Amino acid sequence: MLAFEGLLVILLLALLAVGALGLWAVLRQPAGSLALQALEQGRFADALAAARTGAGAGRDDLYAAAVAAKHLLELDRARALLERLLARDPGDGEAWLESGLVAAYAGDVAAAEQAFARAELLRSDLLESLTLHRAWLALRRGDTEAARRLFSEVEAPLENKLRSDLGSGEPLFAEWFLQAAALWQAAGDPARAAWARREGQASAPESRLAEGVGTDAAGRPPVQ
Repeated sequence: MLAFEGLLVILLLALLAVGALGLWAVLRQPAGSLALQALEQGRFADALAAARTGAGAGRDDLYAAAVAAKHLLELDRARALLERLLARDPGDGEAWLESGLVAAYAGDVAAAEQAFARAELLRSDLLESLTLHRAWLALRRGDTEAARRLFSEVEAPLENKLRSDLGSGEPLFAEWFLQAAALWQAAGDPARAAWARREGQASAPESRLAEGVGTDAAGRPPVQ
């Protein structure tokens, strides 16, 4: 009997030890990227500062730093980070989309179109976002007819999302608001344009994208 009780105690102690090791392993797991957390909160300067972008940097830190740099219009820095991501993984559809946006803000329309095409091939779930970006890119190069056609493909569902699902306070959707604002302004709808611009700026006060969204590749106001 004593032998049985002794074995039972040993078994219980072993189980407790295993449980303690499991808890220790969970607690030792690294937290999510601080840079990514800051990016999601719209703290773009903090995201850049927190990102570990040295040799061996993780995908989350490189991506967060690139998107933060884009929002701060540090376009060369954003481009270099995205090039590193794509050199590591040419199948990263999100990185291609961001590469296209950075190229567009820099005025390189051809590079933007090529990057958007790569993103579409890799990520069909990004089609709505890509169509909005392509409509805005067409507006930047002065092709208002193409801009209207493309925007009409996503305008209704996009506006529904912006008004009901997202609203202000979602920093990473500020770009959608601002590009939609430029497209509505060009289409002669100043009321919706003003609303979208206001929501976009409220969503991400630190972002400087509003400075670049409303001009074409030559830095001129959109052709109307």
